[in-house]
Amino acid sequence: MSIQKSQQPQFRINNQIRVPEVRVIMADGTNRGVMSTRDALELARSLHLDLIEVAPTADPPVCRIMDYGRFQYEREKKERAARKSQKLIEVKGVQLRPKTTDHDLSFKIRAARRFLMEGNKVKLTLRMRGREAANLHVAYQMLDKFIASVSDLAVVEVKPNLEGRAMIAVLAPTPATLAASRLKSTRQQVEAERAADKAAGYDEEQEERENADDDEDVEQPAAQPAATVEQPPAAEQTKTSTKEEIAAARKEAKRKKVAQKRAEEQFGLP
Repeated sequence: MSIQKSQQPQFRINNQIRVPEVRVIMADGTNRGVMSTRDALELARSLHLDLIEVAPTADPPVCRIMDYGRFQYEREKKERAARKSQKLIEVKGVQLRPKTTDHDLSFKIRAARRFLMEGNKVKLTLRMRGREAANLHVAYQMLDKFIASVSDLAVVEVKPNLEGRAMIAVLAPTPATLAASRLKSTRQQVEAERAADKAAGYDEEQEERENADDDEDVEQPAAQPAATVEQPPAAEQTKTSTKEEIAAARKEAKRKKVAQKRAEEQFGLP
């Protein structure tokens, strides 16, 4: 009962209406004109219906004579239909490297097109390491090529810009793409293309997991695993085991790990 009361405050009904005059609309939509609120209430009661104030800001306020339960049902029905027609837009990520091969790039472009066809936004992240950041024109060329390949489905919401050692751009589906995303034929086409790419060796879910792991490797502070440094007994520590040497060893291990992962991506190693 408390929930129903909380849904009613914006509509005054029957004796809650305090203005002297109202414009009355019958249940069938007939306009009965302006009459006193008392006469409107008596008319509603004679029909075993309610007087509902639907436009309180009008002069005079507009009231409708109808069953309040049916009025609430129609409102909720319209709200459900509006929510059903709404599309929840997600932001899907696509990660690139300056040395991404054309073969791998074609898979990522098709994945981005599928994301857009589903009505989602696409965030392009091109990460650079080492001396790659000195050749920004390579990154811009790759992103321009990527954006041109999906220009029939998307608009550039955020132009390519440099953030640290990564170049980022955001693409959003066009209104036509967003409307087509609700069609059953579009969903079937997306699933068919996703299955074909998976059969060819490209798995979107696995790619997303690897991208998340890669982000953790790149963004994780080097000093975070400090607890492991304090574990060895004090007797085993030497003067050469300084914090600087330990940090350098961690940095070198991480560099080798990233280099190995890049090599596996480049040459398709298992």
